[in-house]
Amino acid sequence: MFTNITPKADSQLSNEDVANLVVGDALEKISQLTGLSQKKAFALLVNQVSHENTPQIQAPLLEQNECQFISSLFN
Repeated sequence: MFTNITPKADSQLSNEDVANLVVGDALEKISQLTGLSQKKAFALLVNQVSHENTPQIQAPLLEQNECQFISSLFN
């Protein structure tokens, strides 16, 4: 599913703003896909990311070459 995003300069966004945009977009998509209210979608999202047994990531998920390859697919 492709979502058209209005670009903003990096200097306009703080880390908190980026996190808020990502969470807001995720909640909207969860609501659309499940038909749940955003409140219930938020509860599902919180439940999913707050598992105590979530493993800690020690190594990068993707190496730099893999990141560049994936990025090149979209450019």
